[in-house]
Formats: sequence, C-alpha cells, structure tokens
Amino acid sequence: MKLIGFLWLICLGLLSMSYAVAKDMKLVTGTDYAPFTSPDLPEGGVITDVVSHVFRKMGYGIDLQYYPWNRGMKRVASLESDVTFPYAKTAEREKDYLYSRPVNLLTVSIFQRTGSARDFNEPQDLVGLTYCQPLGYKTEDELIPLLEASVINRFRADTVDSCIDRLGSGRADFVALNNLVVWAAAKRIWIGQGGIEEAEKPLNTSTEHVIISRHHPDGEKLILEFNRAYQLLLDDGTLKKIWVKHLGENAKPAL
Repeated sequence: MKLIGFLWLICLGLLSMSYAVAKDMKLVTGTDYAPFTSPDLPEGGVITDVVSHVFRKMGYGIDLQYYPWNRGMKRVASLESDVTFPYAKTAEREKDYLYSRPVNLLTVSIFQRTGSARDFNEPQDLVGLTYCQPLGYKTEDELIPLLEASVINRFRADTVDSCIDRLGSGRADFVALNNLVVWAAAKRIWIGQGGIEEAEKPLNTSTEHVIISRHHPDGEKLILEFNRAYQLLLDDGTLKKIWVKHLGENAKPAL
C-alpha cells in the first residue's frame, strides 16, 4: 500500500509538472513590422521567433495573437495578454510597462522620395517637411523639438505601408523608421510610383524589448526569467541560428 501511495504521488507530481510546462504565455505583436514581426512571415518574423523560443525555454506554451500596435499594448495594459513586443523605450511607456533586455538592435533612418530628397545630416534639415508616422510607433526623440515648434508637419497613418505609399506618391515628404522595415514595405506595396531613398547618415540607433504591464502579478519575475533564458539561448548559439535563418548569414541577435 505504501508503494502504491508513493507511486501515486509521483504520478501527481509528473502531471503537475506537465501542466506547468503546458501553460500558455499570451503573446501579442503587430501586423506590419516585417521582417521582425508579421503574420505573413515564417514563424511570424525573426523577433517573434526569438521571443517564442525564449518563452518555450522558460517552460511555457505559446498563445500568439496579432493586433494593431495600440490595441496590442492596451491588451497588455488590461492583462488580456501577458506580453507584447518589440517596443522601444520611451519615458511614457516606462511609467506603465516593464522592459526586458534588448531583443533587437536597429537603425532608424530618414527616407525621402527620389528626385525631391534633401541632403540629411541633422534634424534641422527636415524643417518645412511633412512627416508620416504610423500609429503606435515611437516618435523619435530627435523629431520631438521640431514637432513642438511646429516647424515640421505630421500625418499619422494606420500602417507602415500607408506611410510608404504616401511617401512614394508625394503626399508625405519623409518617414523616420527602421531601414529593414521600410525596404520590406516598399518591396511589398510598390506599384509604379517614384522611388524612395535612404539618407546616408542614420537618425539614430536604438533597441527594442519585450514589455509587460507593471500591474501584471508576475511581471518582474517574468522579466527576470526572460532575461536569463535569452542569455542561455544566446550563449548556446540558438538565437544566432534564428537570425541567420530569417535574414541571412550576416544577421545577428541583440547582445
């Protein structure tokens, strides 16, 4: 009888471990951020693949959904979803969200229409132009003084594709976005419009992160565990393989 009881306890323990491993982490990301996140890409894009691998390393199943950026962030704020990504840091966001270590290092460039592009060396070179910014995307710090002084105009479009379309057709003068995202969008939507060109000098470089609501009951614990699991996958070469698979042999993860 004692043996049977002992075996039963072992079975219960295994069942409970199985349940813990099977518990889903509710992830949400955006729909228009190729090559980093998109429902149209294999494994949802390179950052989606990375983040999913990290949470699986932590022992979670993955429940992944795609929403427009603002809606996805609201879902995390209301705890309908656990995590959203990838997000750059801003003072406003840091009031409400916890940030992981960087999961993406990116270059933000100024793009203008070929044939009407100004030389760009500093933000003041953009004075008098109309800026297209997709909803839910960070306003780059270098552009905030120009917007506050009303020396550039801003049009907010629903998506990156909409901004690139406006830029190509002359209804906007510039965008300030990650270069890989812009070129992916241009390739996806270009239909007989004028070309666009990237300024030689980048506007800035920045990092992007996984974020969790400060009101999430396990938020701080999840961030710590995420950072540890990310480092393990970085050290064993898993993350490098993911980047190379999606973006080629010169691609590399955020360190």
